[in-house]
Amino acid sequence: MKKTTLLIALGFILFMSSCKKDTPQQPDNKPTTMEELQVPASFNWKTTSDFSLTLTATANGIVEVNNANGATYQKAYLTAGIPYTMKVVVPSYEKSVILKFGGQTTVLNLTATSMSVDLP
Repeated sequence: MKKTTLLIALGFILFMSSCKKDTPQQPDNKPTTMEELQVPASFNWKTTSDFSLTLTATANGIVEVNNANGATYQKAYLTAGIPYTMKVVVPSYEKSVILKFGGQTTVLNLTATSMSVDLP
């Protein structure tokens, strides 16, 4: 009886492990040259993004534009009450920058190519 149960269990296991789903093979349509590559006309090949920041401060001082890791993209001296416009070039994957001014930090989400910020 034990031998029969063992044989049936072993047969069932072999039967289940031999079953596999038939999946149709997908044709290999990968381009091998740049001419075969199909890219939408709207695709932007740039790896950087340009932003225009107009900064206004209530006091004189140096402002730093940094990434989340602390790397500085640009520094500028701000004069109180006078708007200062700077062009900042950041990697395309950046979605925000950190502005450091007067001992305070401000996170600026990069939602438009031209932005104005009033710093304390």
